[in-house]
Amino acid sequence: LPPEQRVEPHMADDWLATEFSRLAALSPKQRQREIDALPADKRAAIKAQNQKVQRGLRDVNTVLGCLEPDEADPDASVPTVAVLAALSCCPSLSPIGGEAEPDDLQPLEAALMEHCSEEDAALYRDAHEALPPAARATLLLLLWLLYQQKLEEAKYSLRGDLPERADVLHAAATRVAAKVQAALPQTLWVQPTLAFFRTAALLSNGCYSGDAPPCRARMAAMLAADGLAYPRLRLLATCRAAEEGGDASGRDIDPADDGPRLAIHAGKPALLEAELRREHAQDAVNGRPVGAPKPAAGEPQSKALEVYWLVVEGLRPEGERNPMVHCQALVVTSAATAAVRARVRFAAPSPAGDYTLRVHVASSTVVGVALAQEVPFTVQEDDVPELE
Repeated sequence: LPPEQRVEPHMADDWLATEFSRLAALSPKQRQREIDALPADKRAAIKAQNQKVQRGLRDVNTVLGCLEPDEADPDASVPTVAVLAALSCCPSLSPIGGEAEPDDLQPLEAALMEHCSEEDAALYRDAHEALPPAARATLLLLLWLLYQQKLEEAKYSLRGDLPERADVLHAAATRVAAKVQAALPQTLWVQPTLAFFRTAALLSNGCYSGDAPPCRARMAAMLAADGLAYPRLRLLATCRAAEEGGDASGRDIDPADDGPRLAIHAGKPALLEAELRREHAQDAVNGRPVGAPKPAAGEPQSKALEVYWLVVEGLRPEGERNPMVHCQALVVTSAATAAVRARVRFAAPSPAGDYTLRVHVASSTVVGVALAQEVPFTVQEDDVPELE
């Protein structure tokens, strides 16, 4: 390659990330001047990184466009097949299935329609009619990734080069999913966000359902191989005036606490406290369960064992879209952790009246996690006159 297109192997990823972030903060003219002043190998690295980012943005925007809520029913739940169909339309994913041989895909489609759930089969048929041909084939392979164990138990195996394509698709879809997970909460769409977290867990663990006993057994077996227990979780949440909460981030929530509380005033700071209790907590050494296999060479001693997502939804009258009030990750790095907590400050709504928040907990790593609790609270008018 000519020097302006060559990326030297010694180019450090940390330099590239830092430089790309610095350039992104400049004006277009400043950015171009800075790039022109770089050596040829670094200019090539910046150009390649920019192309990679642009491809990633196209994928993310494609998924968001497919999952945007319908104005007629903005809070409708989003099925797994709809999320897979959105992924199948991504420019970086669609060709993976689209270039497969039709003669290899037809037996796969027949096997999936025979062995997948009736709901997934019906949703696939609906999506199939609406998708372009390349995306249809990629959707088939995404469904295979979820139903692979079930179909292999039925003695079905992929034909031709589909096994290689499925492996490539799994790796690529995982990368795209990570980008979409970061972008979705910014849309404030509750149901698409929850559906995507759920689908990400199914995709990464090769499961087709969070409720089916075979899928839960598979998830439990995968966790047990790392010495981990299948999660037994309890969600507690309460809402109070922000000044009443103080600095109580480490305290337990008492579900029986019905004592007097300060009034929540319209427009004033309010505080939602949420606690996810891990009733499956285990004895641990350096965060890992006692007796668990030792980390592989190069694997960090402490890593995320479980990743949960706290999504807070504000309930509105029927016909109005429920907004997302908050979304954050709850990361468990030690098997001995008894609970993870979050405190969410928000401005109390106006006018005075009764309101409800719905607190969700989902997981993008563990199949079958779907908790929700409604938290009612009352807002009063602030009758204290302002000082002149």
